[in-house]
Amino acid sequence: MNGNIWADPQSFFSTPSEAAAVLRELDLPRIDQYLAALTQSSNIKLENLSRLSANTLVAMTGDDHLKARRVIAPFFSKEGLKEWTGTIAAGVDHALEQLAAAPKPDLVANFTIPLFLRAMPQIFGLKIDESETHFRAIETVQRLTEPYLSVPTLRKLDHAVGLLISAFPPPTEHQAPDRPETLFEYLYRRKSDLPAGIDARYLVLGILVGSNSATQSVAFALYGLLTGPHYAWHDAARPGWAERELPRLLSLYQSTRTLVRVATEATEVAGCTFQQGQAAVVDVVKTNNCLRSDTKSGVRHMSFGSGAHKCPGSFLSEMVFAQAIPALARRYPNIVLSKERCSFVQTHMMQAPTALPCETIQGSYRANARLCDIRNQLLAHEIVRDNDRFSPPSMTKYLSALSQKSGHDLTVAVSIAQNALFFMDGPRHDALRSAIGGHLGGARLQDWADLTDRAIEGALDDLKRMPKPDLVTGFTDVLRRTVIAPLLGVVPRDQEQFEILAPQLQAVLEPWLSMRDLLAVQETFADAIALLTVPETAEGSLLSNLLAQPPEGFSSDDLKAVILVLYGASFNLSHTLANILHLILSGPVEERAGIETPGWIATRLEELIVLCASPKYIYRMARDDLELAGMAMKAGDTARLTLQAIHHDRSPGALHLSFGQGIHRCVGAALSRFVIRRAVPAFFARFPDVSLENQGQRYFPMSQTVALSALPCALAS
Repeated sequence: MNGNIWADPQSFFSTPSEAAAVLRELDLPRIDQYLAALTQSSNIKLENLSRLSANTLVAMTGDDHLKARRVIAPFFSKEGLKEWTGTIAAGVDHALEQLAAAPKPDLVANFTIPLFLRAMPQIFGLKIDESETHFRAIETVQRLTEPYLSVPTLRKLDHAVGLLISAFPPPTEHQAPDRPETLFEYLYRRKSDLPAGIDARYLVLGILVGSNSATQSVAFALYGLLTGPHYAWHDAARPGWAERELPRLLSLYQSTRTLVRVATEATEVAGCTFQQGQAAVVDVVKTNNCLRSDTKSGVRHMSFGSGAHKCPGSFLSEMVFAQAIPALARRYPNIVLSKERCSFVQTHMMQAPTALPCETIQGSYRANARLCDIRNQLLAHEIVRDNDRFSPPSMTKYLSALSQKSGHDLTVAVSIAQNALFFMDGPRHDALRSAIGGHLGGARLQDWADLTDRAIEGALDDLKRMPKPDLVTGFTDVLRRTVIAPLLGVVPRDQEQFEILAPQLQAVLEPWLSMRDLLAVQETFADAIALLTVPETAEGSLLSNLLAQPPEGFSSDDLKAVILVLYGASFNLSHTLANILHLILSGPVEERAGIETPGWIATRLEELIVLCASPKYIYRMARDDLELAGMAMKAGDTARLTLQAIHHDRSPGALHLSFGQGIHRCVGAALSRFVIRRAVPAFFARFPDVSLENQGQRYFPMSQTVALSALPCALAS
């Protein structure tokens, strides 16, 4: 057995029958033997870790293992754990209060970790404070089952074991009538049934650290539920949710990625010959995918393993899931996860969120003296449709006043605001919107179908040639340059220099930038517009058509500015398409059946846009003093519509605000749908076996949009 077992994922066992055979017939890697070999070869002393390895289930074999499993089985049975239902419920209540009190709520730091620290030590019989130090020690020792850990890592484990062992009370029988018998007390009572020489403290500790995977899996499930369809989160608050959804959730979001087994002698398993010491890796994720697809199978997942070494705490995990998630969904029906700020830890064997920042505010509220945050669906629709009471941000007026007050020349910034539809109002807005709508409407876009399809195929060709394929840099961002740029008429005289400037154009979407950022944006905009040309090859583009028939009051320079602003806004299309691909590829594989056909995307397009549209907010300003949902607003105050929260409040199939509504609705809505509708089926038709690099997604640190910067993948599994 050597450390190269992870080198070839294609060799992993992933069919249910083969995986079950490997887990049933082969043994766990023996960390006690690994430690003994290290001690002999290098004289390293890891006394705490050696004691743990000698007394933990993962190092036991044969009769000793069977005897220990039989002793603990009643405690971890459904009937045995019933006594601890109240303790878990109290832990959930405690975690909810921690989340409510957190100034910057995080579902890991302020919910799943407090839940674990409040409930699990009580069940197992340790007396530890709910400190960061003790939790990190538990996380460290949890790596016990990983083979080939480095010596520095083993030293950390040894130190953590020593810290946690000191938290055990003296061994006694159960004497507290006000609480159930802990696992430690239970094992003391049944010590004569345990294998000879077993130290129950270490046996309990090994199971305790393993139980952290239950709360890690809860965190993983929360990530999946809160990035998926909103109805799934609302359903979690309804009676009977656990009975309906728990097996599927445990299949999709178990923190275990792989399981390792070793042949203790030469043997044949699942049609494969194993030499003594040879390792086998079971891909739990792929095995679960197969099991979910097999509707005839009575087994829904293999997340807890199988065979003699199946996780003893499976029912405990189910109890935590069944209590924690519904309680959170009832308390916070419209919780918003900041998915672009989430982070994960992963090893070859596990994955789990380390940060799940969220917004727990329920309902609209006043954020500050001049800003109201709108989170209610009906109220949001009322605002965007009421042009008599609300206008887009009055940036032209604001920037002109700012220029006078600050002494900075903001001429270019004023020009941007005057020619950006999302900052315009009145006749000038109506004239430009009408002119653009005539060229970007659904019927006219069919003229660009051939170019779009060729661009998609070309991007897919180039993606296939990438040594490290990335769906952002190799596909979605490419379509902005090869579809949107020619359609708008963006033809720079220096393409390379323009592409350096282009990403910075996105900043034109953000109102009320700092002076430093504002000056940088207008410098970028001035440089970019100087590069813009109108060559004959742009005939038929939006720019050439607008120049041929300019809306009233628009100069040629104005129209170039209009096109450049639209191009900056078109980054949202690339971001939204990338977000859609990420969502699809992160979800259940069985839900992709038929995805290569136009019909699949046609029936799901609007819901995908709701979940994946990159803009976070829509802004409107009160034209006069008014009252909004009990909040007094003065003329010039801002209503910020938080789209993720608003869409949480939306019924499936109802109108959404991803593109806005009313007379200020996004003019690029039809274009976005047009490109997404063609790109998604073409992508999956070309690469049906594509898979994401596990948790490899990266985001731009942007305040107004959810924008992936990287989405690495493997084009064939």
